[in-house]
Amino acid sequence: MYVDVVKERTINYVTRCRCVEGGFCFYRLEEPNASDTYYALSILNLLGIDIEDDDTVFYLKNLQKKDGSYSSIYSAYYSIKSLLLLNEKPISSPRAYILNNINFYNVNKLPVEVISIFKPLWYLMDLCFRLKIELDDKLKRDLINFVLTFRNDDNGFGNTNSTLIETFQALSILNWLDYEIDSLGVKSFIKRCESPVYGFVNVPNTAPSFIEHIHAGVMVSNLLDYKPHYISQCVKFIMGCQNNNGGFSRGSIGISTLEYTYYAIESLANLSIS
Repeated sequence: MYVDVVKERTINYVTRCRCVEGGFCFYRLEEPNASDTYYALSILNLLGIDIEDDDTVFYLKNLQKKDGSYSSIYSAYYSIKSLLLLNEKPISSPRAYILNNINFYNVNKLPVEVISIFKPLWYLMDLCFRLKIELDDKLKRDLINFVLTFRNDDNGFGNTNSTLIETFQALSILNWLDYEIDSLGVKSFIKRCESPVYGFVNVPNTAPSFIEHIHAGVMVSNLLDYKPHYISQCVKFIMGCQNNNGGFSRGSIGISTLEYTYYAIESLANLSIS
């Protein structure tokens, strides 16, 4: 169990990252950003904290442009998801912007900072699901076929080689598109990613592991109703990532961020550790 003192330290860490005029910033300057705000609000929500924050609502709503668009898919995702956590919605409907950005991109030409080939589509499909934006049948079939293009012989997903993170994102997309994900045999790949040392690794037979890999393993296991073999190792790894300031880092040594703290808390929640 992650005891009350761990929760309290985490909550204190998150609240210290709030900016005076709304929004959150993990390095605690008055420079709020949408991603840190989303991770902070998600953590508080997972820990059962009621959130009412008019200044943050104002900040988030103003990330949307007058024509209903956003500066990027990522800005749209984090700001809209944050508003939903606050029981709010954007000023203008983002439906047109979201649908206009669903396309079949060349995975070899993604920006350098985009580690996962599925991340842009994963974010857009999540928004469609949360906002109940319906896709026509042809587009759904095309999207399913696009994702299945990256299914590998080991039953994982990835560009050339399968990874746990990309497999989780691929299955999430397919699930939102009403594809029967249990038919893909992905559990065999998940088993190969399990580790008696870390709980999970991103690629079978590799080391070390990091908190985002544990998170992907826990979440994809939950998606497939698969019980991990090394739950205690997952918990031990996660607990070892909490720093003195209450936040979590990527590994046992590192800087706390709201993103890594979110991975830690959501993983613990989905392992039914409370």
